[in-house]
Amino acid sequence: MTAIQVPQRKTVATGNFLRIGGLLALVAAVAVAWLLQPGRAAALAKAELPESITGQASVIDGDTIEIRGERIRLEGIDAPESGQRCYSAAHKLYRCGANAANALDAWIGAAAVTCRIDGTDRYKRLIGTCEVRGADMQAWMVENGHAIAYRQYSTQYVAAEHRASAARAGVWQGEFVEPQLWRQGLRMEGEKPTKAMREGKFGLAGLSQ
Repeated sequence: MTAIQVPQRKTVATGNFLRIGGLLALVAAVAVAWLLQPGRAAALAKAELPESITGQASVIDGDTIEIRGERIRLEGIDAPESGQRCYSAAHKLYRCGANAANALDAWIGAAAVTCRIDGTDRYKRLIGTCEVRGADMQAWMVENGHAIAYRQYSTQYVAAEHRASAARAGVWQGEFVEPQLWRQGLRMEGEKPTKAMREGKFGLAGLSQ
């Protein structure tokens, strides 16, 4: 016996379903194209960030704090890294990175910190401008020689850096490697050479220069 093939009919309902599906696909494509416009995704991401955060702060290092579980990178400044060493006025190596973090922690004390949030960095940390007792935290760190102006991102604290340098405050009392170069592998004379130095990217920095 031969099976009878019954031709399928495209009903009105089926046609409507296909048209609706096509319309939804078109809307989705337009939405994706809109989201992919230059700067659109970044603008949406920024819109999801809090405008500010206030609370007790824990100091991570000289340019990073944590408030209510959120790490905040202090915008516009760069402090010595935790393991970084600098030369003092007496030509002795000291832990300038730890010194910067300790100075910030002591200055904050038990006071509440308020940070205006401006975005995030590549490490997913919030970026903000923070204040304690009405004083600009970044300005205080740079003015006292515990950090330098991070010109790659902002020139707001350059004047404060000039004042710190003139007063030989903090790291300006002796010699130091800019934190950005230290992260790339440059070390002071007397510190353990890094791979970057062994490969010839850097020489020694410091008293022999």
